[in-house]
Amino acid sequence: MMARSSDMDSFIQRLRSCILKEEDEGMELLLFRLLCIAAVLLSFFVVIPADYLHHLSPWINLVVLLFGLSALYLARESCRGRYHTKSLFFLLLIVLNLVWFPNGGSHGSIGYYFFILFVYVPIFFRGKARWLLLSIAITSKALLLAAELYVPNWVIPYVAPYHRTADLVVGFAVTALCCSLMLWVLLQRFDRKQQRLITLNVELQRSVAELVQAEDSLSQNQRLLDAVIQGSTDAIYVKDTQGRYVLVNGAAEQALNKRAAEVLGKDDTCLFPRYEAQQLMQKDQEVLKTKETQVNEFLLTHASGRKMLRETTKGPVHDREGNVIGIFGISRDITESRRIAEELHRLNEELERRVVERTARLEAAMREQESFSYSVSHDLRGPLRHINSYTAIIQEDFGSELPPDAMQYMERIRNSSRTMGDLIDDLLELSRVGRSELVKVPVNLSEIAPTIIAKLREADTERRIEFVIEPGLQVCGDRVLLGQMLENLLGNAWKYSTPRDCARIELGRDVCEEREAFFVRDNGVGFDMAYKDKLFGPFQRLHGSEFEGTGIGLATVKRIVERHGGCVWAQGVVDQGATVYFTLGEAD
Repeated sequence: MMARSSDMDSFIQRLRSCILKEEDEGMELLLFRLLCIAAVLLSFFVVIPADYLHHLSPWINLVVLLFGLSALYLARESCRGRYHTKSLFFLLLIVLNLVWFPNGGSHGSIGYYFFILFVYVPIFFRGKARWLLLSIAITSKALLLAAELYVPNWVIPYVAPYHRTADLVVGFAVTALCCSLMLWVLLQRFDRKQQRLITLNVELQRSVAELVQAEDSLSQNQRLLDAVIQGSTDAIYVKDTQGRYVLVNGAAEQALNKRAAEVLGKDDTCLFPRYEAQQLMQKDQEVLKTKETQVNEFLLTHASGRKMLRETTKGPVHDREGNVIGIFGISRDITESRRIAEELHRLNEELERRVVERTARLEAAMREQESFSYSVSHDLRGPLRHINSYTAIIQEDFGSELPPDAMQYMERIRNSSRTMGDLIDDLLELSRVGRSELVKVPVNLSEIAPTIIAKLREADTERRIEFVIEPGLQVCGDRVLLGQMLENLLGNAWKYSTPRDCARIELGRDVCEEREAFFVRDNGVGFDMAYKDKLFGPFQRLHGSEFEGTGIGLATVKRIVERHGGCVWAQGVVDQGATVYFTLGEAD
C-alpha cells in the first residue's frame, strides 16, 4: 500500500510539474496544455457518461473517445515542448461536425461547443491566421445550419425531452468550464504580467533616477576635470595613435602660440621644425610601444623664434577594455628655472671656492694665533720673571738702605708683574678654549661640582658658605671644557659672595622659554642689569679692585657654551645676588 501511495504521489507530482512547468513560458502554451488535459478529463468522465445515460448514438461516444485520446496525445506532446495548437482546433472542429446531426443538430448542445472555438482562436493565433480560423469556424457552423435547414431528416432527435435538457446542461457546463478556464488563465497571466510590468516600471524608474544621478555626477566630474585641465599652468594635451592632437588646454595654446582650432587634428610636423617634430614623435611611439609613462626634456622653438626648454611627461591613454587609444602629455617650460638652477650651481661653486679660501685664511690665522700664543707664553713671561726676580733681589739685598716709599713701590712692581702673568695665563686659556677639539660625551655636572667646591674650600677654610647641588644634572659635551666652565662659574659665585657672613651658592636646573637651562645662583653683591651686555666681554669688570680677577672668566664661559651650541645670560640685583643661566646644544 505504501509503495502504491508513493507511486501515485510521484505520478501526481510529475503531472503537476508537466502542467505548470516553465513559469516564464508563454501564456498560450500553458493554457494549451491545460485545455488538452481538460478535454481528456471532460471527454472521459463527463461527456461519454452523460451521452450514455441520455441514450445518444454510440457513434457520438466513439467520436468523443477518439477525441479524448487525441487530446491526451497532444497533452503529452505539450509536456515535451511541442505544441500543436492548430491540430487541437481542427480536431475539435471535425468532432463538432461529426456529432452535429447525431446529437440533435441545432436543438442539441453542439452549438455551445462552437463558443469554445470562438474564444480559443483569438487567444492562440495572431494576424491573418486568427481571421482565417475564425472564418473557418463560422463557415462550418453556417454550413451545418444550412444543411440542417435543407435536409432536416439528417438530424437524429432525442429519445425524450428531458434528455435534450440534460444534454444542453452538460454542453453548457462544459463550454462554460472551458471558456472560464481560458479566461481565468488569461486573467491570471495578465495580472502577473501587470504586476511584473509594475515591478519593471519601478525598477526602470529607479534605474533612470540612478542613470540621471550618474550622468549628473559624470557631468560634474567632467566639468571639474575641464576646470583643472583648463586652469593648469602646464600645457596639457592628448594625441591619438597617429600623433594627431585631439585635446589641448589654454596653456598649450599659449605655448604653441596657436588657437585650439589651429592645432586639433594636426601632428607635430605642422607645429615644430622637422628635427624637433621627429624627436617628439619618436618619443610618442616609444610610449605607445612600451605603454609606460616617460619624463623627457625637449629644446623646442617657439613660434616667436626663441628657444624654450620644456619638461614633458608622456603616458598611454587606455579605453575601457585596456587598449591603448592614444597618449597624454603634460609639458612645462623650465627654461627660466633651469637658468636659475645653473646660476645657483655657479654661485654654489663660487661659494665653495670662497669657503675653501677663507678656510685656508682661517687656518693661517689660527697658526699665527698659535705662534702668537707661543710668543706670549715664552717671550713675555721671560721679562716678567726678570722684573719679579730683580725686584725681589733689590728688596732682599738693599732693603735696609731703601726708604719706605721705595720699598712700597717695589712691592707694587712685583704685584703688577704677577697680575700681568695671570692675565697672560687667562688669555692663553681663552685662546685654547677656541682651538681645542670638542669631544662630546655624557657628563654629569652634579658629580663635577663637588670636586670644584672642595678646592674652593681648601683655599679659604674659614668661610661659612652653603652649597646646594641638584642631583642628576646630565648633559652631553666636552668633559674638560664643561669642567672649566663650571669652575669659572662657581669661582665667580664664591668670589662675589665673600661679603656675606652666610653665603649660599646653588647649582640647578630650570625651564626657560620651553627649553632646559642650567644655572649657578649666589646671594652675593649682584650687579646692575644696565651693564649686563658687558658681563661676558673679555676684560670687562663691573666691580672694583676689592675683588680679584682679570675679566676673562665669564668670557671663557661664553666661549665654551657657544662651542656647545648653547647660549648664556645673567640676571642680577645690586647687593642681592646674581644668577648665570646657560644652555647646551642637542647631543650629536
